[in-house]
Amino acid sequence: MRVLAVLLALTLGFSWFFSPCARVDAAGFEGPGVASTVTRAADVLGAQDDAPCVLEGHILEKLPRRKNRYLFEDKSGRVVVEIKNEVFGHLTVTPRDKVRLLGHVDWNRKRPNEVEVDGLAIIGIIDVRDTPER
Repeated sequence: MRVLAVLLALTLGFSWFFSPCARVDAAGFEGPGVASTVTRAADVLGAQDDAPCVLEGHILEKLPRRKNRYLFEDKSGRVVVEIKNEVFGHLTVTPRDKVRLLGHVDWNRKRPNEVEVDGLAIIGIIDVRDTPER
């Protein structure tokens, strides 16, 4: 019975992450000296190093000659994200899939800020409302 209760609690906890309606707050200390959570691709470029990120949009393409780097797009624009193979796990993601990426800003002196992705979930199919207005 206890095992069943633990499994149920774990299932409900994981379902929050994969839920399309889940809040996008990061856990931990919130206050002076802590970067706020980045939720838009356009805000990544001006964010502090290691600022937490929760982005929702879609992956457009794998970047050539850049290991584990992909071009990500949401309503606000585009940003480069680093997604290691382990993060994809068993998921197959296409440009039509709406995804939620959890990670942090990675600052580099030679390139614009990127997002290092620690978690990825497919949350639906992309539609016109999810792409930037051009």
